[in-house]
Amino acid sequence: MDLSFLPNWPPVFPPALAVAVLALLAAAFGEAAARWLHLPRLLGYLAAGALFGAGGYALELLNIERLPTATLQQALEFAAAIILFDLGQRVSFGWIRRNPALLGASAVESGLTFVAVFAVLRWLEVGVLPSALVAIVSMSTSPAVVLSITRETRAQGQVTERVLLMTALNSIYAVVLSTLLLAWARLDTRGLFDDYLLHPAYLIIGSLALAALGARLFHLAAAFVGRERAAQLILMLAVVSIVYAASVALRLSPLLALLACGAFVRTFDRGRRIASSDFGLVSALALLLFFALSAATVDPAVLVAAGLPALALVLARSVCKVAVSGLLAPLTGIVWRKGLHVGLGLLPMSAIALMLTQQVSLIHPQLGAEAGAILLASVIVFQIVGALTLLLALRASGEVRPEREAP
Repeated sequence: MDLSFLPNWPPVFPPALAVAVLALLAAAFGEAAARWLHLPRLLGYLAAGALFGAGGYALELLNIERLPTATLQQALEFAAAIILFDLGQRVSFGWIRRNPALLGASAVESGLTFVAVFAVLRWLEVGVLPSALVAIVSMSTSPAVVLSITRETRAQGQVTERVLLMTALNSIYAVVLSTLLLAWARLDTRGLFDDYLLHPAYLIIGSLALAALGARLFHLAAAFVGRERAAQLILMLAVVSIVYAASVALRLSPLLALLACGAFVRTFDRGRRIASSDFGLVSALALLLFFALSAATVDPAVLVAAGLPALALVLARSVCKVAVSGLLAPLTGIVWRKGLHVGLGLLPMSAIALMLTQQVSLIHPQLGAEAGAILLASVIVFQIVGALTLLLALRASGEVRPEREAP
């Protein structure tokens, strides 16, 4: 009897099943964290990712093929692209024109964070380039954590809006400055001065131009499909995919392009074509996968190499963001106590920070490896502690909406 049509036993499942199982596990862990522990769902997502990815034992137990590293990285980057686009089109940059002190406070807070982290790492005898890269990335706040917590708590108010705006601004600073550092790394390894000028100009101007084209494409299509929410949701996903793929193909910055594209979509929306600025379930799915995949890909052995520099980064970054936000709060139109709440809300830092090091790593592998170990340990701390401090700040400011008030 020929039974060759039967599958092998035990069957070998394709890598796509790993993502599906991880998403299912993360959803269950996230709901358990929210329902029984009264913690943010993203902590459950992180726990599921860490458990699923620990040593690859879960994949071996289920006889699932491992996802290639490149595939995992692309999945993380695309989830980050959705998150950054969502952040960009949720924040009103016109607010800066009406209250320019917000831009000044954001620049001072980010600048002092850079100086403090760089100085501390140099004092610990970390190299100049790794110290600069870590300090640049430390300026940024995690868009993923901020969007996840504010959406889950339905927070609204002065603190919430400032945290969203300043998260977008310091993400832009970090992306642009890391691009300039990329040119510095090329100059350090190749000695070509032209790269120091031409390469960052190409990355920054090209990414912004691509973002503007993507936003125009969105509005041209939106004028045709109208205000039907499902059609606009498909349109948003299509534009995100096009801008992301084009930025990768053209060797631009996907993170800067998607953040700017979201902002341009809102800025160009003079005809009020956008039915809703909320990605809803799609954005929530991107957040779930982003946190779970980022935790699943962590190599615990790398954390041991970080040591004292990572601890110094955590302390210096925390003091700068909270203290400067509190001191400058009256200049932006809020009391110093709410400014402290904003500073606490700016502490989260996520795996998006690690993505900023990858382009540098391609040019300067030693630099990327040395900075990556410090950042990885810091990201793990700030994903957990930062999420809790943001939640605490929103609750203390009275901007969290109770469950019964949800629409």
